[in-house]
Amino acid sequence: MHRALLSWLLVLGCFTTALAYEYPFKNPYVATVLGTLPEDQLPLDSVRPARLGDLNPLKDLGAVRTRELLLHDRPVPDILWYDDTLQYSVAMQRRVAPLLFIIAGTGSSYESANCRYLQAVFHRAGFHVVSLSSPTYPNFVVSASTNQVPGFIPWDVADLYQSMDAIANQIGRERISSYNLTGYSLGGTQSAFLAELDTREKRFGFDKVMLLNPAVSLLTSATTLDHLLSDNVANRDEATKVVANLVSDLSEAYRSSSEVNFGDDFLFALYGKRSLSETELKILIGVAFRMSLASMVFASDVCTGAGYIAPRGHRISKTESLSPYLDATVGVSFEDYVDEYLLPFLAFHDPEMTRERAVAASSLEFIAPFLRDSGNIAVMTNADDPILTPEDFKFLKSTFGDRLRLYPVGGHCGNLRFRDNVTAMLEFFRK
Repeated sequence: MHRALLSWLLVLGCFTTALAYEYPFKNPYVATVLGTLPEDQLPLDSVRPARLGDLNPLKDLGAVRTRELLLHDRPVPDILWYDDTLQYSVAMQRRVAPLLFIIAGTGSSYESANCRYLQAVFHRAGFHVVSLSSPTYPNFVVSASTNQVPGFIPWDVADLYQSMDAIANQIGRERISSYNLTGYSLGGTQSAFLAELDTREKRFGFDKVMLLNPAVSLLTSATTLDHLLSDNVANRDEATKVVANLVSDLSEAYRSSSEVNFGDDFLFALYGKRSLSETELKILIGVAFRMSLASMVFASDVCTGAGYIAPRGHRISKTESLSPYLDATVGVSFEDYVDEYLLPFLAFHDPEMTRERAVAASSLEFIAPFLRDSGNIAVMTNADDPILTPEDFKFLKSTFGDRLRLYPVGGHCGNLRFRDNVTAMLEFFRK
């Protein structure tokens, strides 16, 4: 696979040359886990020097605020009572300004490190900025998903679109001069579908859209991430032991961090103490994906009462141990979820739905003609991104042409905060 990616790098070398690009991590799995060090990030003061308002510690005077929105007036399971409203963050300018929506990646919230950093950068650049959680994040599943069964992109994108419309109305459309959109990983894929949906619904008229490290096919990329775990352990018992060992190694870093977020600085500190092998890095990424999937599956099953994880008709109390449910959900792969849970639900709503149709509808190839003709949509990704296949790179090149910016290294979203990448993002949205 890496030889094929290298050949594509040579073909597409006109976008970014290895000699000109100084992102430090050349191994894609190291890059995916460690992300970008603070000293390699674009300083906010280079976007715009800090003003008094940027430094004011008083919450009421701060620019970035977390807000809540009630989108569905429906019962919420007791165990998920805190997720009844959609939570998002907004950073506003004091005057009329363009708005940038940021869509988080698989299983990530609006408070992820990538969302926080991009929000700070673009707010300094003069944008209103709204950060939204992924439709695969439990809060979105509970509060904003119409069907509460995520994973089918047309449905998830429709829910995102309704949420964004409500948020724009809450902000006040008279304060917005134009609309822009970006997202990373699955959020990048969904951004493409949002742009296509908007050509029909016409609520925003997006000026610029950038897809950051998007998956081309949701099923292909999700399966690849899942296999980083399953292909590197002999069986589930070994997986349990490997995960336990990794948790033991990470425990010190976990205790010293306010949040567990792969790619944050505390993981780099751990890596400096004991370098992980490539196999361990793959397992670590696979475990992170599997844990995100487990949270999504649990939230969906509890909301729908489908009986996939919790027994049908059983009401989980706030004091009940969730360990048995965690044990059950971490054993569910993405393909299991699709075949055993998502597809039966889709077929119930549309008896003509097949696996092939569902998979095709959640791939960028489904909207390829639109993407090919949309000059305002660009892609930024890496030649060593492990979630993309050689066929995916061929699709991106043939579809986006010179609107594809391909970096030689960076793994999956590892260089998202690297100074060269962020400078390119700013240039794109400022044109």
